[in-house]
Amino acid sequence: MGTRKRTKRTERRSYDQYCGLARALDVVGERWTMLIVRNLLLGPRRYTDLRDELPGITTNLLAKRLRELEKLGLIEKEERPPPVPATVYRLTELGAALEPPVMELARWGGRFLGVPRATDTVNIGWGLLSMKRRYRGGLDGVVEFRIGVRRFTLTLGASYLRVEERACEAPGLRVDGELEAFQGWLFRGAPLHELRARGALEVCGDEALLEGVRASFGLA
Repeated sequence: MGTRKRTKRTERRSYDQYCGLARALDVVGERWTMLIVRNLLLGPRRYTDLRDELPGITTNLLAKRLRELEKLGLIEKEERPPPVPATVYRLTELGAALEPPVMELARWGGRFLGVPRATDTVNIGWGLLSMKRRYRGGLDGVVEFRIGVRRFTLTLGASYLRVEERACEAPGLRVDGELEAFQGWLFRGAPLHELRARGALEVCGDEALLEGVRASFGLA
């Protein structure tokens, strides 16, 4: 009785198709790659930050993906000086150019979200990135959201919104509160005046800019 010849499976490295989409997937089509890019759109991240923000990824796989992205020129390492020395990963210009396809994929995928599952990780940073798609433009200002212990700076321009996870020294407007209050206001239609009246959100700064923010994002 003959024996079946076994062939060793090799990892596919290229679709070998002369097509822009195929080439793009050759570069960023591996599991977790685009989610790493999404998180780095919020700004530089330490290895431990990325590991904590991506539950389910193994340490070995995260290290491998970061090496691959660095080799491809999509990310680079930056050494942060004392008093808080750290090695962080940041997007290069080539990596940052992935923002439009990331946003469009997220827009398309939004139709499948529904109610969060019990196993789903929810991250307000990802929610703020999604606001880029809602931004109607027409503003010129800087807003800081203090959401619990996290700090986000939103830079609003004529047609583009930049969202970064960092504190801002002198924003034109600052909104301070806990996660649930921000989720209610930004994503669930809770009226801002009610949240302010009961102290769930505190607003400091340019009230005209606040009205512009509400209009530009279609907020209650």
